[in-house]
Amino acid sequence: MLKYLRNLLAIATITGSLAGCASLDEKTDGPDTIAPVVDAIPDRAAGDIQKIAELERQLVKEQRQCYAEKRRLDLSLKESQKQNEELQKKLDDLQKKLDALLAIDRDLRSRNRNR
Repeated sequence: MLKYLRNLLAIATITGSLAGCASLDEKTDGPDTIAPVVDAIPDRAAGDIQKIAELERQLVKEQRQCYAEKRRLDLSLKESQKQNEELQKKLDDLQKKLDALLAIDRDLRSRNRNR
């Protein structure tokens, strides 16, 4: 999808620069050297320019959607990381309690054996 959009943007840029170059009027000093203005852009090029403009609008729309999705996923990732840290703390606390209980159990068993 990104490659497709990049290609569309490249085509739009090339077409835009060609259209801009073709529509420039060269100014000269003398009135005798003025060349007749020739329409370098065929009629269908106007339609192409409209299509390119529409594709550029679609590209901008897709980029905005991608950015919004990325932002949403970043926020979700941060929330998940926070939850993971909290669960890790709980796990560590429970492991400490379990180790303490096992130590008490071992101590009680060793006392019973000694008696």
